[in-house]
Amino acid sequence: MSPIIGGKAVKGPTAKMMEELGLPVDAAAVARRYGDLIDVYVADDEDAAAVAGLDIPVVLTRTLMTNLAEREALARAVLAAPERIPT
Repeated sequence: MSPIIGGKAVKGPTAKMMEELGLPVDAAAVARRYGDLIDVYVADDEDAAAVAGLDIPVVLTRTLMTNLAEREALARAVLAAPERIPT
């Protein structure tokens, strides 16, 4: 799951570390960095344009959780994400 939404880190030093490594601070850069390790990528709806064209399946959903309903919806999206992996 992307720790970046709209070019900003959700929490912690992710954006600062990416900048220091010379990486763009966006959801697609995170996906490309881990591309050899992941089968599907969950990103925020806000980053749809940024992750378009990645070579891995992407699940778009709201990833910023501010209440229980959003936590449950994200959990459902993450649990369903493997269905997006081509066989």
